[in-house]
Amino acid sequence: LMTKTTKAPYENISTQSLAIILVNWFSYEVTRNCLISLKDLNYLNYSIIVVDNASEDGSGERLKNEFSEIIYLSNEQNLGFTGGNNVGIKLALESGFDLIMLLNNDTVVTPDFASILIGTLNSDPMIGAVQPKIRLNKNRDVIWNAGSYFNSFLATSKSRGYGEIDKSQYDEQMNLPWITGCCFLTSSEIIKEVGLLDQRFFCYYEDTDWSFKIRKLGFRLVYEPGALIYHEVGMSNEKNKVSGEGNLSPFSHYVTVRNHLYIVRRYSRGINMIGAWTNQVFKFIGYCGYFLLRRRFTKLKAVLKGFKEGLTT
Repeated sequence: LMTKTTKAPYENISTQSLAIILVNWFSYEVTRNCLISLKDLNYLNYSIIVVDNASEDGSGERLKNEFSEIIYLSNEQNLGFTGGNNVGIKLALESGFDLIMLLNNDTVVTPDFASILIGTLNSDPMIGAVQPKIRLNKNRDVIWNAGSYFNSFLATSKSRGYGEIDKSQYDEQMNLPWITGCCFLTSSEIIKEVGLLDQRFFCYYEDTDWSFKIRKLGFRLVYEPGALIYHEVGMSNEKNKVSGEGNLSPFSHYVTVRNHLYIVRRYSRGINMIGAWTNQVFKFIGYCGYFLLRRRFTKLKAVLKGFKEGLTT
């Protein structure tokens, strides 16, 4: 289903309370930039929950001291994207917020994005969650995510429009198979039904899992192009270049391999199991062969560990 749209009508803007959850980990500058941009929201009834994932660089405390308006929580250990957000979600639910938004700390938002997303969410009771259009922050005319695809036969997910110049080719509101955790708006009532993020994932594919759970309840997931944010991409990749193991860290390979298998085991059924498991076998062979040839043995071990745990845990 695709519907031509521009922006959600402002007359539908609600006064529902909104909790915006950010997870910080060694990221003072980018989290600070996000918080500064959130000051300009034209949606008034919102609070920001910043969850620090045991940053040892003092970034969490610096943010707490600089932004007195935020609700600040500090974890004693790094709980990942899932665990960090769950700490914030629990507080938001206990505090009685109507709406909950997961927002990457390395984003910069536009003033009306939340109002537009909330208007879309409220436009149909069967809409369970919404996401905005997301462009790159460094190249602001380039798309990072304009919705998503999911190949059920292969159990593979993909972001729509990645790397393309935004020429309004994705300016239609549409239903999605999954919503990116970069910006994920839903209601507290839905979260009470589907539960928190599955903490086993730690990071990667947890948004796909949450999305599928919401859809299983019969709700639609919607991409709203009238809402726009910008995403800072590539910071962790720059850090990993010094390792000699390529841009993506061994840990990232480990969790993506493991978590993809979690998705296959949980959601692939019938004939789709044939395609999904065949794809996993070829992916395993490809990873192993590539890392052996490139002598990237740390990544090879990470992939082997990911496959083992993805099959057995």
